[in-house]
Amino acid sequence: MDVKRSDSIAALAAALAKAQGEFTAAKFDATNPFLKSKYASLGSVIEAAKPVMAKNGLSVTQPVMGDGETISVDTILMHTSGEWIESVMILPLNKESGKSQAQAAGSVITYLRRYSLAAILGMYSDDDTDGNQPQGKQEQKKPAPQPELAEIEYPHELAVVTNSEGIPYVTLDTDKLVIMLNSITKAAKKPDLTDEQASNYSMKSDAIKQILALRNG
Repeated sequence: MDVKRSDSIAALAAALAKAQGEFTAAKFDATNPFLKSKYASLGSVIEAAKPVMAKNGLSVTQPVMGDGETISVDTILMHTSGEWIESVMILPLNKESGKSQAQAAGSVITYLRRYSLAAILGMYSDDDTDGNQPQGKQEQKKPAPQPELAEIEYPHELAVVTNSEGIPYVTLDTDKLVIMLNSITKAAKKPDLTDEQASNYSMKSDAIKQILALRNG
């Protein structure tokens, strides 16, 4: 993910801080066909974000680009002051069984737009923002630890903590863990949580903090 910004983002930062205090969690209105789990669709994220953004002078545009092998979505968050932040996400355009190339591209674009929009606004949408990429069954495989992460010896109680796909947190890159921590922290502030949900969020939050602390030495 490549991130750029205007020379100053003071006004944008102030507006975004207010907006983040007003955002509500996007409703889980769709079902993942592979994991049978609920998640917030792109429409749900937009519906939750749009009125709050307008109220605080924020707007967003998401141009799409592709070269036949990859697709990228350029998410630009703008403020009425003229300040902006830009984030680019790219994914390969893989063939999906039963789908035309146009349908596969549409699936990737929707995923990139949904994930990028929620990330740049700091919104809570998917459960732990585990995000399931529209790449078919191969995306369910556990990723190999990055070389620098594999050298760290994690306590057993951290190594066994996993996301909703069963992927250990210790194998996830630091940037994704930071995004997850922010989302979990916000979700844990909801007033209608059950004791079990609150305990689960607390456990995951503490695990991520310990992992990040070990990586930072």
